[in-house]
Amino acid sequence: MSPVDPAPPAAAGRRRGRGRPPGTGSGQTRERIVEAAAELFAERGFHATAMTSIAEAAGLSQTGLLHHFPAKEELLAAVLEQRDLRDLQTLAARRDHPPRGWEVWDDMVTLVALNGGREGLVRLFTSLAGEAVDPGHPGHDWLRAHHRSAVDSLAKALHEAALDGSADPAVPAEQLARQAVALMDGLQVQWLMDPDGVDMAADFGAWVETLRHRWGR
Repeated sequence: MSPVDPAPPAAAGRRRGRGRPPGTGSGQTRERIVEAAAELFAERGFHATAMTSIAEAAGLSQTGLLHHFPAKEELLAAVLEQRDLRDLQTLAARRDHPPRGWEVWDDMVTLVALNGGREGLVRLFTSLAGEAVDPGHPGHDWLRAHHRSAVDSLAKALHEAALDGSADPAVPAEQLARQAVALMDGLQVQWLMDPDGVDMAADFGAWVETLRHRWGR
């Protein structure tokens, strides 16, 4: 999902007094910080992005930034959580019931198409994936859980399709789910390298149709 336009920077000197409870703008400020961090993490990578740069991009002093996010790792977690939450919200709005079976795979095709208009977040995810294979990286656990969740969701959907009679009971659900996640991640890298020559949605959609033709009923 692409970063929204950030809210106007807070006026210089407009700081909350000591002991003053958070006002109605606290949530908006956090959102502005997360959006700024997402853009900078995507451009520079997590380790190369300084908190001072994020504060400046969000229109805050570093003290103001640290009030909301005392550590850069906490900010990274917020960026990643926002990414997943928005994806879920976007897909859930497409129908009035939880997706099941092949609908889940159709949703993944839709998500790949949406990513074609969200270069900043695709770049963030791709950069993070390269860094987070290191077990010591603060995004390592998130990336592992993110991939595991995607594989589990797609595999479950194929098992549901088999139970519903719309897929062959012998469908290798887990294997195909892992292949799907690998294909989505790989297409993102190729698209970033050649956005005019690679159509992620068309390529992934064609692969899903091939899979459905082979294993669907």
